[in-house]
Amino acid sequence: MEEKKKYLVNRVKTTKEVQNMMIEYYSGLQTAHQDGKFLAWTFGPIPFEIMRAMDIRFEHLESYGAYLAARSGQQRLKELSEADGYSNDVCSYARLTRGVAMLHERGETASIPNVLIVDLPDFLVAIRHCPLQGSVYDYQKRLLNKPGFCLDTMPIHSEDDYQESIRYMRRQLEEFIVFLEDLTKTKLNFDRLKEIMGYVKEGAVIRKRMLNLCKARPAPINTFDHFISLGPAHTQRGRKEAVEFWRRLEAEVEERVNNKVGVIENEKFRLYWHNLPIWFRVGRLSETLAKYGAVLVSASYTHEGFYAHEPEKIDPDDPLTSIAREESWLSWLSSDINQAAYLLQKEIEDYSIDGMIMCSHRTCQFVDVGEYDLADLITRKTGVPNVVIDADPTDPAFYSDAQTETRIQAFMETLESSKRRSAASLQK
Repeated sequence: MEEKKKYLVNRVKTTKEVQNMMIEYYSGLQTAHQDGKFLAWTFGPIPFEIMRAMDIRFEHLESYGAYLAARSGQQRLKELSEADGYSNDVCSYARLTRGVAMLHERGETASIPNVLIVDLPDFLVAIRHCPLQGSVYDYQKRLLNKPGFCLDTMPIHSEDDYQESIRYMRRQLEEFIVFLEDLTKTKLNFDRLKEIMGYVKEGAVIRKRMLNLCKARPAPINTFDHFISLGPAHTQRGRKEAVEFWRRLEAEVEERVNNKVGVIENEKFRLYWHNLPIWFRVGRLSETLAKYGAVLVSASYTHEGFYAHEPEKIDPDDPLTSIAREESWLSWLSSDINQAAYLLQKEIEDYSIDGMIMCSHRTCQFVDVGEYDLADLITRKTGVPNVVIDADPTDPAFYSDAQTETRIQAFMETLESSKRRSAASLQK
């Protein structure tokens, strides 16, 4: 009888619920038209709450890419998009979505598992946090011959810019609502939108409390489980079911903290992850780090943005301003290295970080801009060492297990040496 593999990471059990939540979500996209619902394809973190309030189903480009990559469903789709003229340096999320469109165009949707296919959209929506997303949106819109709406963003480098951006985005949200109402021949129910924003706030408050629990030693949950738990944050937010998920996750993490149960045994190093996850290597990287007694306790993707960074500022009675604030926050986070550095330094202090893993993504140049500069700046300011690994969110062609694990091994040796020197210094 084959011996069961022993894992070093004590995964949080609640995150296993995410799989069924995502399957339910994508099943809803597959049946949207037979259910009489409009279906949108979206590019970037667009205002999903408005779509949900109008009972519009939506495919989220980044979540869909992660879903495909985690299930090794990406290769055929990327081959198709590259044959269509997409360079393999173009956003791998976008190449996956184009591949799905081409399967429909060719009548070949049966060539990959049905669970990975979503229907073609009635319209498209984008937000220009990333310039490439705007370009890909426009290209897809023309090829599919569908209507669309693109929300613009402005670069933010100060509090004044931030406040101006909120006003600018709010005006666009009003225009977006008119677009949706004209397209669907349905008026937005603002009471429904307020209810949804109430659930968004409730879930975000619970999630923030849960993140704060993770400052404990030993760490009760690692960042890889945080990555997985973002599925509901992107696709389910504004639903009562999402709030209940966050509540169960918080309860499990709190129980671990109270009982001093760590996500790994013999925690030695607490690490920070900067940039997007590597969706097809989440499990392996988690186990690799655990071999050295290292645990990722915070990350830019999960702790600094992408889901209600300041939930206390959400006002359900003023949903458009609340949504505009969140979209503007993401612009600030991506526009200004000083803001990114401020937040990273705070993470280092709050979570007692010993080292930083900076992930340089080949096809997501937008999030990769300034990666090396930020790493160098923070190491000089704080003395916390960093290592840069090369990867991509969904494309294994730009990733090497051997190279990554060699760099991690060398980095762990550096951290070990630093810890020994610190211990020796204290003994003098």
